Amino acid sequence: MDHKHSFYWFAGILIVSLLLVNTQFFKGNTSFLGVSYSDAYTINSDRAATVIKTYVAPGKTISAGDTLITLYSPELELDIEKLRKELMLMESEIDEKSELLESELALFDSEKQQREQEFSADINLLTQRLALQKKLSGNETSSSDESNQSNELQLQIESLKQQLSLELQAIGIRVNDITQEHLFDVSQIRARQELARQELDWKERMVDNLTRVAQANGVVERVYVKPQEQVDSFTPLLSLNPRHPTSIVGYLVGQKDRNKQLGDTVLVRSSEQSSLTSTGVITGFGSVVALPTILQNSSSITTFGLEIFVEIPEDNPLPVGEKVIIE
Repeated sequence: MDHKHSFYWFAGILIVSLLLVNTQFFKGNTSFLGVSYSDAYTINSDRAATVIKTYVAPGKTISAGDTLITLYSPELELDIEKLRKELMLMESEIDEKSELLESELALFDSEKQQREQEFSADINLLTQRLALQKKLSGNETSSSDESNQSNELQLQIESLKQQLSLELQAIGIRVNDITQEHLFDVSQIRARQELARQELDWKERMVDNLTRVAQANGVVERVYVKPQEQVDSFTPLLSLNPRHPTSIVGYLVGQKDRNKQLGDTVLVRSSEQSSLTSTGVITGFGSVVALPTILQNSSSITTFGLEIFVEIPEDNPLPVGEKVIIE
């Protein structure tokens, strides 16, 4: 019986101690404890490539702009070379078409000049005959035959002028047709050129992206590849942890101060360096869970608390993975 009473007494003391821890551990104000976390992010290969060199190792601190790893893609280089040749060929095609157009226009111009000369010679001859006819007639009254001859010569001259005008119009139409055809063909080539240039720019950016650089300050968590290794598209290359936390998880212990609401603004303070602070916003609530080891007050008694998720700005001064006070 004494042993049973001793066990009951011990169990009672243990329960009272647990209650005291749960009610006194965060007693005294409305603040509660939490832990700062950072979300590691992985850098993947955009395409199949060969690892040329890695510049970092796990645990190395990096700054934004630091080179992390370089890759090489023979397939990408071949695509770029093909596109450059295609652009050169298309430009050569445009030059050839322009030279052909100039030659055709020169031929039409030559034909135009030839027809003008031929018609002008005929018109001049008829004009001279008409002038001679008028001169011979002088001031005397013209006979009916002479009058008819003059009228006939005048009609021939007008007819030749009209015929010349029609032929010049026909040449002009043919010139316009081949010019429009040339412009259409060149516009089609230019459209293909623009698409090729866009693809070339995109692939050249992909080449630039084969040299991966840090986008923010942080610490290298893991390096998954080694030099000369062949990697496929979307293969993880390395993972990085931000130098400062990206989120805070707080824990409300006991029943006190559970009136926190979504959107409430809080002050997050480092428990080790009180001068390091950041504002935050409550973004969600979790479940009641055992506190992380860093927050446990005793190794023999497990303390539980309600999770509260707090979002903090990226440019905060807080350390990662350490105990913080949320007020």
